[in-house]
Amino acid sequence: RNHRTLELYALFITAVALPNLKEAPALLDFAIAELHGNLLTDVLSDGVHRESSTHYHLIALRTYLAARENARRFDLHFPPGYDAHLTRACEFALHCHRPDGAIPALSDSDTGSYTDLLALAATLLSRPDFLYVATAGEDGTPPTRRYVSFPQGGYFTQRSGWGTRTTPFRQERFLIFDCGPLGDGGHGHYDLLNVE
Repeated sequence: RNHRTLELYALFITAVALPNLKEAPALLDFAIAELHGNLLTDVLSDGVHRESSTHYHLIALRTYLAARENARRFDLHFPPGYDAHLTRACEFALHCHRPDGAIPALSDSDTGSYTDLLALAATLLSRPDFLYVATAGEDGTPPTRRYVSFPQGGYFTQRSGWGTRTTPFRQERFLIFDCGPLGDGGHGHYDLLNVE
């Protein structure tokens, strides 16, 4: 899954970086088509990565966003549907970030901040709510929803607000509840009903 995504991205970058290679056009077409296929296969319809790990979701998302950014820079195009599916994956990334800017360590996961990905996604996908969360409310537009469900992935989120009233953004209350199935691959842990 994720290793294939990274390998396909490497092929994509090779074709972009070395356009004079005889094989570059065919390699580029192959990499774009297969990256699109991987995105559709590995990210469920609600936007959660099929391994059901917050960390691995964002590792995979980094690759898909990097491919999209390089496509923008070099005037390349992914097939129809790529941006819509990528947007759903970014929406999960937005809602799984805590008010302090880090993600919860659910399933096989490390914590950390991936707000840089939300900032990039804000530009690529014209989403000011992604920028708002990436900047802890300094720029962009607040998201409209505070209670968001991702039923296929099994994650349910709630927060007290987005820092638009008297409570600062980073001091809002946050909850994420893991009610989903064991994720595919080796990164799903038996942490069903985990709450943060």
